[in-house]
Amino acid sequence: MKSRFPIIGILVLAFFQSLEVFAGGVPTLDEMAGDWIPMADVANPPAVHNFNQMLVVGRDLTSFYCNPGGLFTHTKDPAVQWHAGYPLIRLAFDGQEYPATETRFFAYRALRRNPKSDGLAVETDTRMVNEQRGVLCQITAANTSSVSRTVHLSLRVPGALQPDGVGVTNATQRKGVVSAVRPSRKPDGVTTEKDEVVWSWTLDVPANGNVALGFVSGDDKAANADETDRLVAGGAAHFEAAMADCKSVWEKRWSDAFTPGNEHFSGNLPVLKTGDAALARNYYMGALTMLILERTQFPVSPRSFITSGERGDGIQYYWDSSMQATAWALLEPAGMKATLRRWLVQNARSGAHTSVTATNGFDAVYHDKITGYAFNACTIFKTADEYLRVTGDRAFLDEKLEDGKTALDHLDTFATDWETLPKGPHGLVNYGGNGNLLECAPAYVNCVPSLNAQNVWMMRRAAQWHALHGDAARAKELQDKAAAFLPAVLALYKPGAGVWNAYHTDGTLVELRHCVDFIYAGNALQNDLPPAQKSEMIAFVKRELFMRDWMRAMSQQDAAAAHSDRPDHSPKGAYDGWIPLTVGAMWRLGDPRGAYDFYRRTAVVTKEGPFAQAREFYGPNKEKYDAPVRVAARGGCMKECISGAAFADVVINTFFGFSPSPDGAIIRADPETPRPFEGTLTGLRYRGHFLQLTASAQGIKMGAFQ
Repeated sequence: MKSRFPIIGILVLAFFQSLEVFAGGVPTLDEMAGDWIPMADVANPPAVHNFNQMLVVGRDLTSFYCNPGGLFTHTKDPAVQWHAGYPLIRLAFDGQEYPATETRFFAYRALRRNPKSDGLAVETDTRMVNEQRGVLCQITAANTSSVSRTVHLSLRVPGALQPDGVGVTNATQRKGVVSAVRPSRKPDGVTTEKDEVVWSWTLDVPANGNVALGFVSGDDKAANADETDRLVAGGAAHFEAAMADCKSVWEKRWSDAFTPGNEHFSGNLPVLKTGDAALARNYYMGALTMLILERTQFPVSPRSFITSGERGDGIQYYWDSSMQATAWALLEPAGMKATLRRWLVQNARSGAHTSVTATNGFDAVYHDKITGYAFNACTIFKTADEYLRVTGDRAFLDEKLEDGKTALDHLDTFATDWETLPKGPHGLVNYGGNGNLLECAPAYVNCVPSLNAQNVWMMRRAAQWHALHGDAARAKELQDKAAAFLPAVLALYKPGAGVWNAYHTDGTLVELRHCVDFIYAGNALQNDLPPAQKSEMIAFVKRELFMRDWMRAMSQQDAAAAHSDRPDHSPKGAYDGWIPLTVGAMWRLGDPRGAYDFYRRTAVVTKEGPFAQAREFYGPNKEKYDAPVRVAARGGCMKECISGAAFADVVINTFFGFSPSPDGAIIRADPETPRPFEGTLTGLRYRGHFLQLTASAQGIKMGAFQ
């Protein structure tokens, strides 16, 4: 692949040589698929989602983990990280079971294969029935020799044989839940063993030919067992059509996401057209990650976006979800507004998340310190601010919420929440211990720069909303508070090092070498920092955090590095959301080229699939610059995470500069900054109109989109 950008390594180039260059716009779902990956290199196997639930495939050829209502076991042990949920069905040829040696991600299916299964090349295709509790798996066995052969294939299904002598019912896998399993082709033989049914077929496979069959699984509450079996029987009787429907539903949803006036979403995402395959890959994978985590069964909104599929139903972590705020406001403004009505009444000092399974309720207890996640206030505030600016829906500021207060009242409350929290040296706010912050970074506690800087930003932004609302007095009061608080925050910077310090409760000043301060202090104070400091901060990130294909969340030189091992926040890898957030901050602090080049380098990780909770460095070279990267499972890391939508967000609001000011007077941030790429964003909705943004070395041009 010829490129005018820096060489990014043989592995990266090989990956992009296999991609289409999406100059024409939205790629197909098949073009968004991952590569075949050796299962031995996979820590967190591919998942499949159906807009209600998810499954994760096993390391054999046919089993999968699907447990509606909560897949994650909370053990944080990858060996038993998921509830089995459905019966684990095992495939054998001539009595021998074979592992999956490779696996591949698609949005609508997960593939597994083993080219050496009793002399056969076996591939399986696992899909989920749209918005129903049903799973389909097709098995294809190919004879690659020049001689025909007879194969004995069997499927071992835990459960009891049904009266028809074929179907299998399992009422013991989960209490109160009954599963049904049926084959797509009547078995030649059926036997029962202890707690299992074995289906068997004798198949003649022609030379260089193949045979295929499959099975369908479904489950529901025991009271619905008959209906479950009818649905499973219908899927088995019309197996090929059911498999095709799994794909066509996903294709329609994907198309709707980029179509103004579509049949599903209340908005749409802009279409990116560019000759840069790496830019396109990350942008569209960010959008795809968002759609993977869409759920349609919850009462807050029929188009909701959860944090991760493995968690309990409807869970939204404020912090993770805030990272998709631009894309959320563009794609689903109605659902976002409905969700914000729930978020804004929540107590920022307690908990870490809310659930869209409930349409009301909040914690009204006064907590004199942070008892949940310390980032709640600023991330809820940021999400609401993004909605208001992107949609232009200023009427929302006056809307009375469940507690009788307006949205603007709540923005003011979040912006000044710091005033009654415990204080440390120089009046800086004490945001609690490890459990309130990064969880696995032991020194990242108490008076941290990131959140104290966010207080300055929130007060300034709340002042702008008050001013637009006609309350000049409150606006000035907040501006004055921010100005008075700012010097103490700026004093936390360590001159010459590019990093920040925190005060611990004992008054000790502790150096922090973590991306979180670069992101949250850098964004909040970008106009307050002198050029030399900005350069030092950028140099730190490039020197100590950026690797060839990914980044370290914490520098290996941090004093706590040896005691920080989790993939998302330690030197061992990074939470996926940190990459686009770091890139965005770097761009705004003065290094667009460096930010953009790193963003494109990370696209190689999508050969494994969509963006996840975290990726880790692994293998014998995991400490080196060119260490291989994979989706992590250890430490409780989950397969997909909504923060991955930030890979689309940063393209829209930073690379293309779509960042409307509260009053709407400014639509494009830094439009004169030369862009290190060429491309257009079309169909960008803003205040009832559609815009087209064109990026080039001359900056960003804006025009109407027809």
